[in-house]
Amino acid sequence: MRIKDDKKIDRIYRAAIKVINRDGFQGSSMSKIAKEADVSAATIYLYFENKDDMLDKLYIDTKSKMGNSYFHKDIDLTPTKSTFRTIWINHYQYITENIDEYVFQENFSNCPLIGRVEKKYNMDYCPTFEHLFEKAKAAKLILPLDNDYIYSLLFSPISNLVKRNKITGNEISMNDLIQIFESSWKSVAM
Repeated sequence: MRIKDDKKIDRIYRAAIKVINRDGFQGSSMSKIAKEADVSAATIYLYFENKDDMLDKLYIDTKSKMGNSYFHKDIDLTPTKSTFRTIWINHYQYITENIDEYVFQENFSNCPLIGRVEKKYNMDYCPTFEHLFEKAKAAKLILPLDNDYIYSLLFSPISNLVKRNKITGNEISMNDLIQIFESSWKSVAM
């Protein structure tokens, strides 16, 4: 039995993201991904049952990495506005530094494949958020809204701006980022 090579899996994932972002889900194939990863198609099947299995695992992997990037080991998770601002800026930095992965995530989460993954794996990509949101609600720092609503109100504005700026080639200044955060914060704060 062969031992799985994490570096090879990472290479396959990076190739899949590149092919899917370029050709779309329908236009991508295991053979195109294998060629881009510089491995044989048979090698991909050592790691994944089929294309759907690879896509599911790729989405979960990238989504988990994004969630974990918000919470650096030194971050204080006391529910304060400052904590949320730090996490919000980390979100911005993750997107700008990993734009290809983010574009893949956005495409995946806006297609019918997402329903299958959510149903099959029923996983929480970032349990730290859930816990922080609940602590912030209990402290009456944020409104008692559904956590998905809070996440959307806080993070969707920056996500949309980063996508727009990718197209236009503009960057967001730190001053503008703070102003955008303040506006987003007002939508969830008590």
